[in-house]
Amino acid sequence: MADQIINLTPHDMHVYPPDCPDRIEPGSVQPIAVIPPAPAEMRAPLDKTRIRVESPLTFNGAEIPVNVVQHHGSSNLPPPERGVWFVVALVVGLANPDRRDLLVPDEAVRNLGGSMIGCRSFGLPYGGESRG
Repeated sequence: MADQIINLTPHDMHVYPPDCPDRIEPGSVQPIAVIPPAPAEMRAPLDKTRIRVESPLTFNGAEIPVNVVQHHGSSNLPPPERGVWFVVALVVGLANPDRRDLLVPDEAVRNLGGSMIGCRSFGLPYGGESRG
C-alpha cells in the first residue's frame, strides 16, 4: 500500500527528480510529483508567543521592530496516523521535534531569480532514525 502524503502548507509542493539542478527556469524540468495543499482548515501554522520587544534595528533610516518569540509548534496538526505523512514548513517541523510523521522540503529547487519553487526530496526534521 502506498503512503499517503498530505500537504499542510498553503501552496502546491513540486517535487523534482533527484538530478534536477538547484536553479531552473520554471517549466524547463517536469516535477515527478505535485502535492496540492490540504484544505485551509487543515493548515499547520506555527504557534508562537511574544516574550518581549527589543530595541528596534535601524537600517537605511528605517526602524525595524525586533521581537523575542518562543515557538510552540502547531496546535492544528492532525494526530499521527500509520502510513500518513504531513508536509509542513521547516519551522513547523523543527518546532515539533516529537513528531515522527512530519516532512519538510529538502534539497530546494529555485527559479533563476532565487525563489524556491520546489524540492528534490523531503527531510525528517526531528533528527532521529526513520520511522518504521
